[in-house]
Amino acid sequence: MMWRKFRRLKLFLLLGLPVACFGQTTGGGSSTASNPLNVYAPPCISQVKQYIAVNCQITPTGGAQPYSYTFTGGFPTGMSVSTGLGGGLINGTPTGITGEQATVTVTDVGGGTAATSFMITPAGLTGSGPCGSSVCVTGAGYAIKTAEGYTITTLATVQMAATTYWSDGSTLDVTSMATWACTPSPQCGSVSASGLYTTGNSVGTYHVTATLSGVTNNGGSGVAVTVATIQAHTKESDRVANSGMVMRDVLQLRSGIPAAVLQKAECVIVVPSTLKFAVGVGGSYGRGVMTCREGPDFQGPWSAPSMMALGGGGFGLQVGGQATDFVLLLMNDRAASSILTSKVKIGATASAAGGPVGRESTAATDLFLRAEILSYSRARGLFAGVSLEGSTLRPDNRANRKLYGKDVSAKAIVLQGEVSPPSSALELLSVLNSKSPSNKSAGSSHQGT
Repeated sequence: MMWRKFRRLKLFLLLGLPVACFGQTTGGGSSTASNPLNVYAPPCISQVKQYIAVNCQITPTGGAQPYSYTFTGGFPTGMSVSTGLGGGLINGTPTGITGEQATVTVTDVGGGTAATSFMITPAGLTGSGPCGSSVCVTGAGYAIKTAEGYTITTLATVQMAATTYWSDGSTLDVTSMATWACTPSPQCGSVSASGLYTTGNSVGTYHVTATLSGVTNNGGSGVAVTVATIQAHTKESDRVANSGMVMRDVLQLRSGIPAAVLQKAECVIVVPSTLKFAVGVGGSYGRGVMTCREGPDFQGPWSAPSMMALGGGGFGLQVGGQATDFVLLLMNDRAASSILTSKVKIGATASAAGGPVGRESTAATDLFLRAEILSYSRARGLFAGVSLEGSTLRPDNRANRKLYGKDVSAKAIVLQGEVSPPSSALELLSVLNSKSPSNKSAGSSHQGT
């Protein structure tokens, strides 16, 4: 009986011996078998980027808190690790991109140790984004310059975003970290610290720039934006805006103005008589706008609009109680110069004809191009060429003064570019520049400039 008890005691002691010896760390400390001290490099060190602040905490597991930290090796310029009791924070802002090796050793309260080694190589701000720079600025739905042209939306404010492109192929939104500017100031408006852009008091092309630690989008030239300043609603600005809507609608019609005709026009006059501020009195009077291709040879983009008046009892703006839109194409510079400087009687001072519509053949179209003015009308949803002989056209100088806030002649607006287009003209100019970006007329004398 005693022998059996002795054997059981001996077996118990042999099975318990490993428990007493397990858990000694390589550093000489101790921990329990179920809770060993371990430490690993934090994942965030693989995402370190030049000029971007770093806050990576080394978090040991197991052992007994509190922990203390020491390190050997080095960190990239601008970075370090906190040591001693409660340390382990890798922080700072790296200014270089040279990699450094470091070993961090953690000691728990019981003297147990664990170590981890890692290399930190900051990604450089040397990538190239779609703007050709490592810093790119965008503003969704606004007038941002791209290779394809401008996207125009009339807004008072827009949230700009700055994105950086890095040598490791990654991107980062640095909108809140960038330094923002808009030039020339103050005409362009302002940009807040968070990238919120507010338009100024004039319309033009400006540059919004985001800078991160000396690196600027587009290599310092900034991102060109066409500022669309909100205007007060006046009958003049509404008339300009309505002209843009008429032109857009007309050019979308299958039976509309042939592309070959529009592409040979020097100027366009739109009288949006169906709309609120342009309804004629007794069907004998209408107001609209005139724009011409810029440049001495009419080869540039479409100009700021001049307000125009269309009069005469021969055509009527209302047919059976239905108001009518008119679109006039001026096919040479002589007609344009005459209309911009004086009152012109259509058919007498300038030859006119109802314009062709739809997919006219080139031969048929050329017959119409002999006229100096081609005229069209739209009423009850129907669009057709119409004769306006006997009617008159003249600049509306009073309306120009209200639209632009100063006395400026129609010729100075359209041919000499003395004023920038108002925001209400963006629709009209965008449509014309899109549908007819270049002048394909071969017979203009260009003496009217």
